[in-house]
Amino acid sequence: MKPKAKTESLQNREISTSELAGIIGKTPQWISQLTRDGILEKVGRGKYILADAIQAYIKHIEGESSDGKISYRDEKAEHERVKKEMAMLELEEKRNNLHTTADVEEAWGELLVDFRGRLSSLPPKLAPELSHMTDSKAIRILLEDKINIALRELAKYDPLARDDS
Repeated sequence: MKPKAKTESLQNREISTSELAGIIGKTPQWISQLTRDGILEKVGRGKYILADAIQAYIKHIEGESSDGKISYRDEKAEHERVKKEMAMLELEEKRNNLHTTADVEEAWGELLVDFRGRLSSLPPKLAPELSHMTDSKAIRILLEDKINIALRELAKYDPLARDDS
């Protein structure tokens, strides 16, 4: 039973700022700063409860906060991660591996306008040929051929090769 009594006395033991600094390997000024930041809590003038102070310091080191807020270190790490991700996206865009929504919308718009134009040009082109045809199979083959030609032309569409002048 004696070890338990000793453990209880260590948990509730009051220690000074310099003792706490020595235990966690920091300076007394660092301990004072952690106290000002609300990470450590004094129980008296320059006094801390050993177990409470060590647990609070461990939470601080692990990035946890006693009030549920995100720690500065974690916030800074998240900020750096976002900056890195944005830089990677910019690099991919410059390499033409990534395109903005506006660029994609513009390319699709051009493609659809071109497609509409090709389809709209079929009736005037085909009307003279179809006017004297009576065989429905021949008419269907002619229409399929002309539509397939238009579709093959569209398949060659390359938005990156468009003239931006």
